Amino acid sequence: MENNKTGKYFKYAIGEIVLVVIGILIAISINNWNENRKNRISESEYYCKILSDFELDRQNIEELYKASEYKIETSKRLLLELNSKDKAKSYLLNNYLQALRTNAFVPSKVTITDIISSGKLSLLTNDSLKNNIIRYYVELDKLLYQLEINRSKSLQKAFSYDDNILFGFQNYDYVKKSLGNEILETLPVYNWQFDSESKYYKQFQNDLVFFVTMSEREKQHFSNILKEMEITYNQLKKECDSK
Repeated sequence: MENNKTGKYFKYAIGEIVLVVIGILIAISINNWNENRKNRISESEYYCKILSDFELDRQNIEELYKASEYKIETSKRLLLELNSKDKAKSYLLNNYLQALRTNAFVPSKVTITDIISSGKLSLLTNDSLKNNIIRYYVELDKLLYQLEINRSKSLQKAFSYDDNILFGFQNYDYVKKSLGNEILETLPVYNWQFDSESKYYKQFQNDLVFFVTMSEREKQHFSNILKEMEITYNQLKKECDSK
């Protein structure tokens, strides 16, 4: 009888252990399921946030593309007006600024920066989409570098005159306002815009052609960014639309 009782206790103990193990396994499975569920929610949110970044960039590029076209048209118009020799220097220079002015394209990279810096790139389980996202941002950095080079060269051109006063920096509206008439009257006046043999006339003419070239290159770079973005953008949109 004593042996029989011991056997029952032994079976009972084994049963208790099995129940505890099963309980632990169930708890682990539920926890894993819950973690996976939260990861999939985070993944989906990341895709939609990247899509929002892309859409914002597309809007900015569209505006900058139009600005590049405006600079081209302004430069071309100034070349004709310079040749006509009937425009005041202040008119030519202030429009020259419009042909020069360029805004840097600053892409929205908040989401991808957050994903990489927080070590959550592994949450993106769509390998095709993840690889395209990474490839896009690598190519984007290359194109941004080219855009910055173009921008720097244009600015360098605009301030490369050997004598800023003879060229007429004081004729820029914002400079004229700052100096005031009393100082302006003390400065020499050189109307090089009427002399096609003047070095300032030739350099000004050269700058305008250069601005057209750089603006055309800007347009090409913007088009290339949109082209690089297209496949990834469509994949992201599909992911978010199915949410």
